[in-house]
Amino acid sequence: MRKNRFFLMAALTGLFFTSCNNDDGQIVLPDINVSVTQDTFSEGDGTIAVSFTATEAFAADVTLTYEVSGTATPGEDYEALSGSLVLSTGQVTVVQNLVIIDDNVVEASEEIILTLTAVNGATDFIGASDSVTITITDNDSFPFENGILVLHEGNFFGGNASVSFVSEDLSTVTNGIFNEVNDEALGDTAQSMAFNGDLAYIVVNNSQTVEVVNRYTFESVGTVDAGLLNPRHIAFAEGRGYVTNWGDGSNTEDDFVAVINLETNSVESTIAVPEGPEWILANGNNLYVAHQGGFNQNNIVSVIDASSNTLGDPIVVADRPNSMQLVNDELWVLSGGNPAFTENETAGQLDKINIMTNTVETTFEFTQTEHPNYLSVDGNDLYYLLGGNVFKMNVSDTSLPSSAEITGVSFYDMTANNGQLYGVDAKDFANEGELAVYDLSDNSLVQSLEVSIIPGGVYFNGTAEQ
Repeated sequence: MRKNRFFLMAALTGLFFTSCNNDDGQIVLPDINVSVTQDTFSEGDGTIAVSFTATEAFAADVTLTYEVSGTATPGEDYEALSGSLVLSTGQVTVVQNLVIIDDNVVEASEEIILTLTAVNGATDFIGASDSVTITITDNDSFPFENGILVLHEGNFFGGNASVSFVSEDLSTVTNGIFNEVNDEALGDTAQSMAFNGDLAYIVVNNSQTVEVVNRYTFESVGTVDAGLLNPRHIAFAEGRGYVTNWGDGSNTEDDFVAVINLETNSVESTIAVPEGPEWILANGNNLYVAHQGGFNQNNIVSVIDASSNTLGDPIVVADRPNSMQLVNDELWVLSGGNPAFTENETAGQLDKINIMTNTVETTFEFTQTEHPNYLSVDGNDLYYLLGGNVFKMNVSDTSLPSSAEITGVSFYDMTANNGQLYGVDAKDFANEGELAVYDLSDNSLVQSLEVSIIPGGVYFNGTAEQ
């Protein structure tokens, strides 16, 4: 066998190389290597040149054979290749043009791998760089990605809940995207929305449903349409969804958290909880539930172990906890207190909870007539609404702020994100509402946009949010 290989090398040496001796007079076989100018290209870049380069020129034409593999599909993502090309006499480089197909399909990045497998039917002249991997990134986009989703409650019993999409540059507003895409109504009173991967889960309170859509196309994926009663908010842990439910408003003992099977979009079990579960927030396998009280009043945060779906000891805060944020492994809970019309008015309160011990670590008290709401966070800064004014507090502060950042607003909800504050105003609750965006570096109004009826929440739908 070795003798046959020697004669083959001698024949190839005589036929194909113009020069193949090193300084010691020994025969040196040239290598052919595969290369490309860069590793990543956009789908719209057109043609990619893949170079096959020899270290020495051949004295006769040489046929190069290659294989194409990877996750990209020939005929769909790129024009199919023949699998061979010829390196001409006296040349050291030949280029295989790879033509990328620029389609209108939104898809993940894909790979094309070209591997040199033979030179004139043999492998002796294949160099160390015998393969290139090219990543093709998509240049198309989903209709509702990289923008802002505004959830609208609509009128109670009106069946006109909706979702608006606001472009990232705040230049355009598209109302009613669920209805438009799916040719059906979203339902009655959209309460909240949360993302899980590529899916958005919309809790529709008075319809007793959770609508599941692709968050970027808004095409319907399914509906949780049984086992809910006055659903409020949803969070995700241990591969399941958890929806807070007030139950029957006249019954203080039927409140629960529904456990959702995300494969079947159905309620697989329930966890009985105290009156009025509202906000729910996941941290690992722990779920924190703020009990605002539903149609009544409560003052606790429940802790659910999602690995066993068991309820732990409650954390006592102030009356009517209305919002929560997790910052640096600390849970901040804002309570509004009882309003004056209850004839038992109590003060609002901000509590910092140590989630390692599930105990209140620090308490910030408002006056009896102050009822804050809509706790939000951007970095290490907390924002809340009080008396038509927006206040800012760093998580390291030791007291509540004495002056407002933004004044004279009538937000129905608000949230801070990436240096901007987004507030929605329901106006008269009968006509179109408003989305106002403020620059938090100088508290100036950036843009004010008309949206749909009773906007109740703002959600950021960038692809990075996945």
